[in-house]
Amino acid sequence: MAPSKTQKKSAKASANSNAKRDPLQDVYAGVEAVLKKYMPPFKRGDLVVRGKPSLQLVTPKLISIPGAYGGKPHNHQFAATILQKGYVGLYLTGVYSNPELTKKVSTALLKTLQGKSCFHLKALDEQMKKDISAALDASAAIYKERGWA
Repeated sequence: MAPSKTQKKSAKASANSNAKRDPLQDVYAGVEAVLKKYMPPFKRGDLVVRGKPSLQLVTPKLISIPGAYGGKPHNHQFAATILQKGYVGLYLTGVYSNPELTKKVSTALLKTLQGKSCFHLKALDEQMKKDISAALDASAAIYKERGWA
């Protein structure tokens, strides 16, 4: 007896559910969970990148930075993460605006730094989560010193 349409659909759904989950989705979820610990004082921003999973944290109040954005007040980015095709991007704006912060970032995390403030993560273990938290703590301290958070 040939399998019915319902049995075929059930078998196909089962095969799809057994398909391997992209490990980068787990990396993204881990980084996102670390970032969410900084809400408040920081708040969710409006980062939208072509439907990709992302989270942006910005200052809770509008700030003016001389020479930036025409001097107009805006919510300054604190940190962001986005699930890209081959990595999870962690954008730590404090590294860009205060290069001294890189001295407080672990060697393991610094190895993933691409450009001035973007870390490309392909794996995430408990130590890397601690390293990210330490970098975010140091950056948050700078934002607090400046009265931004």
